[in-house]
Amino acid sequence: MFFLLLLSIFTFISALGTFIIEKYSFSNAPFLQNINSEKPIDTSLTIIIPVYNEELNIAKCLKSLSEIKRPSINFKILVVDDLSTDKTFLKAKNLKEEIFKNSKELEIISSGKRPEDKNWVGKNWPCSVGSKKINSEWILFIDADVILGKNCIYNALFKACEDNIDLLSLAPKVNCNCLAEWMVQPIMTSLLMIGFPISDTNDSRNNTSFAAGPFMLFKKESYELIGGHEGTFDEVVEDIALAKKIKNRNLKLNFLIAIKDISLNMYQDLNSLIEGWSKNWFVGLEKDLFRSISGSIFVFLNFSLPWVLFFTSSIILFNNYSLKILCTTLFSSLALCTYLFKRIWLKAKYEIPLNYWYLNGIGGIIVFYISLLSIYKTYTGVGWTWKGRNLSKG
Repeated sequence: MFFLLLLSIFTFISALGTFIIEKYSFSNAPFLQNINSEKPIDTSLTIIIPVYNEELNIAKCLKSLSEIKRPSINFKILVVDDLSTDKTFLKAKNLKEEIFKNSKELEIISSGKRPEDKNWVGKNWPCSVGSKKINSEWILFIDADVILGKNCIYNALFKACEDNIDLLSLAPKVNCNCLAEWMVQPIMTSLLMIGFPISDTNDSRNNTSFAAGPFMLFKKESYELIGGHEGTFDEVVEDIALAKKIKNRNLKLNFLIAIKDISLNMYQDLNSLIEGWSKNWFVGLEKDLFRSISGSIFVFLNFSLPWVLFFTSSIILFNNYSLKILCTTLFSSLALCTYLFKRIWLKAKYEIPLNYWYLNGIGGIIVFYISLLSIYKTYTGVGWTWKGRNLSKG
């Protein structure tokens, strides 16, 4: 009984500490600022959208692009289809005719077959193919599952030009499309904020490097200097790899919150969520076994254990009163309340909904499972896939 009490005290202290760290990290996070100007910026920009089996997302993405404020004088959108097996390519072609009226500013191409002499993984190949077909001063890579606000790209390009930024990445609002996402995504957001503080990422003196793949705006000469996506051809988590290369070259990296400007639809169900996060977890932690396992334990202790202790102690207390068990119930409930207060604060400040917050205990178990699965998949290559493609074989 005393052990349960100690565990409950630990969970409360851990929950409180995590809240304080996250609050500090979020409170110091810079936002993308809105620019009140209708004049296109005097530069050239190409938006590259690598797509593979994105028939459910491509329409929303391209429609949002058709409605944006023109960001630059010379402007082009390039969709690079990575040999999709669904109707992505056909849908993109139809949208070019229906929405863009066959404008030359939207081009849709096929990436062609991946070279067999290199282990190209993920979206590195279509991004590399697209980057070699353009000559603009700026190059923006976005994912097909993003929806852009009218001013998003203009504001980002203005910021990058004004502050001479070599890589500007934005943190989007993550839309939860299924119950699994409601349980897992808020936890993953917390872990990213703790593991990659934005203030450290934006500090040129700090080695912390982070970027979000759904929106990465490069100065093209800087992109080429670090080798582009060809230089990360075998990197599963290529966004962080590119961010590290930018910093290693003493170039300027900037990461901003843009939840009012861009939203992201990551997963449709539990299976795709597990596939997606399990491909990234271990690699994102640089294949550090200690960090990965300790991170998974941290998740379980922080998000799942308070619920286990609360229900266990409540059942015991109902049948057999004990001061230690009463205190265990109290401290575990305080840990849960701390998490609820954090979610309320995040909703007020960052529009992260409270939906299903009480299922975070199950979410913690799912993340714990994902972390261990990621280690297994990465080491063995068994089931290490993204959208059905084997990452260990390209």
